[in-house]
Amino acid sequence: MSEVGNTHGILDIIKSIASNRESGRLEINSSGTHGALLFGDGKLMYARLGSLEGFQAVNAAVSLRDAEFNFVHATYPPHSGSISPSERIVLSQFFGIEAAEVDGSHSNPDTEIDWNMMPEQVVPLAEVEEMRADDLQDTPTIEARPVAAPTNVHAFTFQRARIALYLALILVVTAVVAIALRSRLKARQQVASATTSVESTSQPVPEPSIAEVKQSNPQPRDESEQREVDAQDLAGEWKVINTVEKTRYQSFDRMQVGFRLKIKQTGKDFTATGEKFSENGRTLPQNNRTPIRVTGSIDGDKIVATFVEDGLTRRTNGRFLWKLQSDGSALTGTFVSTAANSSGKSAATKQQ
Repeated sequence: MSEVGNTHGILDIIKSIASNRESGRLEINSSGTHGALLFGDGKLMYARLGSLEGFQAVNAAVSLRDAEFNFVHATYPPHSGSISPSERIVLSQFFGIEAAEVDGSHSNPDTEIDWNMMPEQVVPLAEVEEMRADDLQDTPTIEARPVAAPTNVHAFTFQRARIALYLALILVVTAVVAIALRSRLKARQQVASATTSVESTSQPVPEPSIAEVKQSNPQPRDESEQREVDAQDLAGEWKVINTVEKTRYQSFDRMQVGFRLKIKQTGKDFTATGEKFSENGRTLPQNNRTPIRVTGSIDGDKIVATFVEDGLTRRTNGRFLWKLQSDGSALTGTFVSTAANSSGKSAATKQQ
């Protein structure tokens, strides 16, 4: 028998038993109240203090002051005591005590284990309720903050009820999350099913016949008008001058910026590439010239085009609105650009 003596640190004693993987019985005696904690390979197998068992007994034992402890080394078969799986979790989280997972198929060990080698009468429940308040110390609660120590069995019962509520809340939150995920998955499956159904039932749109195309797009009766439309050819080299009339920066006001473009046309659509080559009539050095790309379309004598200019410091973009002159050699209109938030007049002439 190993004498432990008077101490306030029952948790330190349990920690020592656990670290040494000892097996045996830790006997507790405090003001006439007797109990014992049973260990196997350092793990708590059973707990009792007076009329309390399991977590309630451990919780009360931690609160005792000036208690006497004796540890008796012994080896016991697995016990089916009162420490439930939920109590094992709470003991581990709040006291750092590891409890053994006990197989309930074993027979009742009370006939094999002598809990009290020196027979002592268990204190009745009424006497446990009348224990002095100064025999108890602060007890950890579910919030892990020190509170006033419970003075009777009803306080221990309330403590256990709060822990049970804590575990129940965890289960409820887990269930709610699972239901939400299941509902979201079901909604996605319904959307996918509806999409598949629509795709499977959709019918191909029949191509219009040649007669229908001709009927919906009648040819112009005047062949001279058709030849005039076809004659609006922009392909070639153009010189564009933009005159700034509005800008965020005063230094750009009334500036004239010149571009050279080479247009390639396909039907009514065209593209162009080129460069900025002048500012206010002064030809820029080759290393200061910046590339520009233009994409547009022709609608009669109206021309709409967008452009992207790769400047020396950043890329800018904008739009041209032109009108083709009758001889097809000049364009007049307006421009807007993100460069200095500028806008103004634009004129272009076709180079021979």
